[in-house]
Amino acid sequence: MKKKILGALGLIASLVIILLVIFKVVHINENNNNAENDTLEYYQIVDKDLNKTVDVPFSSITSFRGNADSIFMSVNHNSPSGLDNKIIQYNRETQKYNTIFNSKFKLPSVQGLEINDNWLVWVDADETGGQENPYSMNLYTNEIQPLTQENDPNIKNDFPILVEDYAAWIAMDTRTRKPKVMLKNLKTNETESIFDLNTYTFMNMFLSAKDGKILFSDKKNNFGYLYLYDVKSKKIKEIKTDYEYIGWASLLNGQQYIYLTFNDPSEAALDEQKLIFYNVSKEHTQEIVSDVLNVNALYTDFNNQVFFSYNNDEYYRKFNVKNNLLVENESLEISNIYRFSAENDIYIINQDLSDEKRKSKLIIQSELAN
Repeated sequence: MKKKILGALGLIASLVIILLVIFKVVHINENNNNAENDTLEYYQIVDKDLNKTVDVPFSSITSFRGNADSIFMSVNHNSPSGLDNKIIQYNRETQKYNTIFNSKFKLPSVQGLEINDNWLVWVDADETGGQENPYSMNLYTNEIQPLTQENDPNIKNDFPILVEDYAAWIAMDTRTRKPKVMLKNLKTNETESIFDLNTYTFMNMFLSAKDGKILFSDKKNNFGYLYLYDVKSKKIKEIKTDYEYIGWASLLNGQQYIYLTFNDPSEAALDEQKLIFYNVSKEHTQEIVSDVLNVNALYTDFNNQVFFSYNNDEYYRKFNVKNNLLVENESLEISNIYRFSAENDIYIINQDLSDEKRKSKLIIQSELAN
């Protein structure tokens, strides 16, 4: 009888051990699968100039600018909002990174990075964009300062740009609904309003700057106007266009720029939009593309080139200046481009490969090759 009892107990013990082993194997497999899925969410930084690749634990990289030594980027690192919650500085040589700014909002959205030789600017916002605080950082001292009063309930500040030792942006007083172009000397902290805008829409809320000049657009008397402000002389050149609704103006250099025409926002009918090139010194307007139904992306670079994707094209069409005209030369045949940056002689491409169940990539290179 004792032998039967002992035999039964031994059988039960064996079954328990087998079940524990099976549970452990299943648990390990689940952990491995979860780890693999988590890894797929991470980004891969690919530096083609230095032939270096590294994985970084960020779910998203939305805004980025760089130079020969470092890449600054807004990243989602365990963000409670699911949007970018900090800014990191990535050292291209060592492949190490450090956090230089953490969002001050509970549900954050850090974005809008711009960089030049001396300064970095960005916007710290909440997830809805209802509150936006712009900041600057001195690249030599790493000192961070707000560009404006933080969390001012009466002022809405849009994304700043950099021009030499100045930051410029559009600010609107929410009480009067009057927008102004603001300019701040980052060395002296002096801020001034340089232009009162008539309109404030998705078409003209962004500024562009190059070669000591700031470009912006506005509308008056049923015509679209472009304005070129010289930071040193403080003079503004007004340029009347042949179109009523214009925007997304971007400088190629101090004398040449592009912009888009738009449809009347109050009408449901969709007419074809146009990509326009203008030469200030020649006072010449050139229609580049005239069959635009929707714009996917529009960028310029440091070589007077334009990258334009529209009407759901997979690739970017590339244009460059030749004999004072903007001409198409070839396509940029890189698939799945989510964001693109071309500043300070460095191209940075955010390639979103999540739909293909591969790690998304941030590609760094000084030259573009199809």
